[in-house]
Amino acid sequence: MKNLSKIFVCVFWALPFWSSAQGTADELYKELDHVVTKPTLENLQRLASYADNFGSMAKSSDQQLALVIARSNLGYYFEKNGDLSKSVENYEDAYHRFKSNELSDYNIYENAVVPLAAIYIRQGDYLKAEELLIQCASHAKNTANNSLLFNTVLSLSALYNSTSRYERSYLLINETLKMKGIPKGTAAALKNNLATSYFRVGDFEKAKQLLSEIKVITGVELVNTYKSLAFIALKEGQKKMALDYIDKAKTALLNDEGVSAHQWVNLLVEEAELLLELGNILDAKNTLHKALSVLLPSYSNQGLPDETKLFPDRNFLRIFDAYAAATETVTDALRAYDLAFYVANLLQQDYTSQETKIIHQADVKHRTEKCLDLIWKLYSDSKDPIWAERAFTYAEQGKASVLIERTVLNKQQDGKASGLEVLLRNRDRLTDQLLRAQFKNLGDKILKSLISELADVDRQIKMVQSHLPKILRTELDLVALQQKLKTDEAVLQSYFLGAKSNYQFTIDNSGLRMYQLPDTEELSPYILKFVHLFDGPEAINNDVPHFTKTAYELFEVLQIQNGLNKNHLVLIPDGLLNFLPFESLLTEPAKGTSFSKMPFLAVSKKVAYAVNAQQYLTSKSDSKRKSVLGIFPVFSGSPEELSYSEEEAKAVGNAMSAELVMESQATKDNFIKKAKNHDLIHLSTHAGSGNFVVPAFVQFYDDLLYLPELHSLDMNGKTIVLSACETGIGKLQKGEGAISVARGFQYAGASSVLFSLWKVNDQSTASVMSRFYESFRSTASLFASNQEAKLSYLQDKNVPNSKKSPYYWNGFAYYGAIDSYEKPHNTLWWWAASLLFVGFLAIVFGLKRKQH
Repeated sequence: MKNLSKIFVCVFWALPFWSSAQGTADELYKELDHVVTKPTLENLQRLASYADNFGSMAKSSDQQLALVIARSNLGYYFEKNGDLSKSVENYEDAYHRFKSNELSDYNIYENAVVPLAAIYIRQGDYLKAEELLIQCASHAKNTANNSLLFNTVLSLSALYNSTSRYERSYLLINETLKMKGIPKGTAAALKNNLATSYFRVGDFEKAKQLLSEIKVITGVELVNTYKSLAFIALKEGQKKMALDYIDKAKTALLNDEGVSAHQWVNLLVEEAELLLELGNILDAKNTLHKALSVLLPSYSNQGLPDETKLFPDRNFLRIFDAYAAATETVTDALRAYDLAFYVANLLQQDYTSQETKIIHQADVKHRTEKCLDLIWKLYSDSKDPIWAERAFTYAEQGKASVLIERTVLNKQQDGKASGLEVLLRNRDRLTDQLLRAQFKNLGDKILKSLISELADVDRQIKMVQSHLPKILRTELDLVALQQKLKTDEAVLQSYFLGAKSNYQFTIDNSGLRMYQLPDTEELSPYILKFVHLFDGPEAINNDVPHFTKTAYELFEVLQIQNGLNKNHLVLIPDGLLNFLPFESLLTEPAKGTSFSKMPFLAVSKKVAYAVNAQQYLTSKSDSKRKSVLGIFPVFSGSPEELSYSEEEAKAVGNAMSAELVMESQATKDNFIKKAKNHDLIHLSTHAGSGNFVVPAFVQFYDDLLYLPELHSLDMNGKTIVLSACETGIGKLQKGEGAISVARGFQYAGASSVLFSLWKVNDQSTASVMSRFYESFRSTASLFASNQEAKLSYLQDKNVPNSKKSPYYWNGFAYYGAIDSYEKPHNTLWWWAASLLFVGFLAIVFGLKRKQH
């Protein structure tokens, strides 16, 4: 629905139904007629209010259809007025009502679904947009509706360009352009999207050729064509030509009577970005002020607006990022970035899926890197700790924020929050069902049904979210963090790995220091070289000197030596460091090939990991005796048999009072059912890190537990021991970390997780786990037992040196609290020593009395 004529068609098309509808439907159409004639905000609100009231009493198909038409028009006009939230609300209602009432005789896809998907793309909700557009394409092909197909391809190609899937974009467009009957304007728009794809991959000649073809087509909008030509000219160093094309784009847009505020703001922002590239700072800032004036009519055009005036619109992100790049002082730049972070947070609150939220963490991380670069210059010159503290706050705010948001929700007891949690878990279950339906090729009917259910749950989630307070970013309490570190006798080292710059923060009770690491081009090969030494047992054993050299070099490069002044070390990895076995690094140069004599970090420090500082700060020690569940599918007689898993089960059973579920009883349903009744869950099985199609999973005797279903489980407060391969490995998402099985359990609420970083050896894992539980029986400390099990294995004289490579004993990382640990025999020794001392004093005093 792109012009008023379509709306008139909708209204007059509905005339035959007026006579059969009740009077309330007549009034609804009359209100709609007022809006079409005079689309003022007052008339819009009046129609919306009438539709709300009418919706509660509408029963017949004709009445429901009247509401669908009204809601579709409301969606169109609210979008024109810049109120995307209300626009989405009305379009979603129209589509849901149309589908749930099985209505027909109305082009819901062109009038509601395609424009709704376009708004999703503007808001950055790419997954939902793609889901809708794929449905549109399927419907268009099934009904031979070429008009709908062309518009859908136009939106899909724009989506693929926005998400850097350029090859997919130009394959789709080239296939569509072979079709006949494409309107001139649509063909021009498709070619412009195709030119964008070529431009983004660096093929300027193909892009310019396509844009030249568009320019000769009469009667089509050339705004996007001129914008594309402007940026190609800039890339080719033709600055004056670039500005000329932007001016032509502005002229073309001003001549368009149907231009929206969104289109005008887009062009102004792109002009400002171009001016920045050209070094015209003052002109760029003035253009950004104009863009703000369009978005915020009350804006005074002086400085930056107050955050209370802002709303979730992605244009603000581009404006504030550009403003930060254009400003002269660090303070003003950080203020602009702060506003961008604020708007990004507002946008995150409107997304319903964690996948969409995770996608946008990449932008947050990129912005954070710019903030850290600005602050580092000030800190390195002044050494003022206030700058290090501010940099640390920026670095932490974007780390695992999607996980932390869910963790906060899991812990809330409020009724509405609990209702939201139930809906989110239901959404995860439906996502898993949809995934399995796709794997099994169950057919379009089932897929459409599941997609429809997901859309309905999304609407419910948004409705509940609208009645809950926004979860705004809270500043980390550094005083409380330092106090906890003092109590835990720990040093915290947190890393930030950016596109170019990398930093490390070291914090203890005495203060906070910031260090700059080598840039990414130099650091990444260092990390990858060490990580790949653990791809199999041979890499380390075949060249021990190379391993020891690499292990000590990386220890120094990562500045770990700055955090060895306490008994315990808390590490917050980032980027590729999520896959690094830190405890295998060497704190000093090592000579010889005897692993038991090497100064591993694991030997000198007990190490705990955290996803961010806030998670560590809120982690709590739990020394109570835990109820244990052990799951051991074993897979006897199959190629996947875990022959040492039974030994592991015996070790768990001997050390702990545990419920052990073996072999064919170790099904997925049994695990889900029994996990509710236990505090500590031990899983000895196979697992996979997943790929771009298949998510990470845990294998049970009868089935796989994929990540979406794992997210739907309630694991609040539980301890999870994942004695399986690669449970900490998964697709690496910027800012959020590895989307692995371990993260899945954390997302489901687990308070502490012990997981693997590579394909661990079955035999050595059983041995390490046996030692782990033997230690845990006496210490009741996961944190201490993790280290003791590793050292016990390393120092065991019965284990040959070739099996003492850290590949065999250091596969597991512990994410959780530094829990207290007091060995019972240590306490007895203390009492015994005390009694002996008292006895000694008694003898001494007795002898003295005899002498007197």
